[in-house]
Amino acid sequence: MELQTRYPNSIPRPIRILHVDDEPADLEITRIFLRRATKRGFEIDGALSAEEAMVKLESEQFDVVIADYKMPGMDGLEFLQALRRSRKYAHTPFILFTGIGNSGVAEKALEKGADRYISKAGNPASQCGELARAVHELVGGKKGREEQECLQYSTHLWHKARW
Repeated sequence: MELQTRYPNSIPRPIRILHVDDEPADLEITRIFLRRATKRGFEIDGALSAEEAMVKLESEQFDVVIADYKMPGMDGLEFLQALRRSRKYAHTPFILFTGIGNSGVAEKALEKGADRYISKAGNPASQCGELARAVHELVGGKKGREEQECLQYSTHLWHKARW
C-alpha cells in the first residue's frame, strides 16, 4: 500500500485505545484521567467484557489494548492469549491494568505476551499517568515512525512536483 493511501493528510490521528473492564466506573475514571494525562489525543473505546471487546476488534482498528485481569467469563489473561493467537492483533501492544497487585499475575501476564502490567492500586491520577506514559512508549515509537514516513513521502512529492 502506498504511503499516500495510508496517510491521506499529515495531521496525526489520536492513539486509539480499547479499554476492557467489567466495572463501568473504572472505565469512566480511567477515560477521564487518561485524557487529562496527555496533550496528544487518545480516542478511548470501552468494553465491559473480553467477549464484547473481541466483537469490537473484529470491526474496528485499535493501537493498544488495556484490560483488567479479573472479569467474569474470559479473564484478562485468557483475552490476551486470544489476541496473541489472532492474525490481526497478535502484535498489538497489550497492557494489563488491574487492581490485583500480585507479582504472580504480573509474571503470568508478561510470560503470555503482555507488554506491561500496571496496578490500579493507589491514586487514580498517578496510576493513569503511568498508564498514559506506557501507551505513549508502546505506541508512540510505532506512530512516530509512521509520521516520519509520511513526512518523507510528502517531501518527496513536493520535490517531484517542483521538477
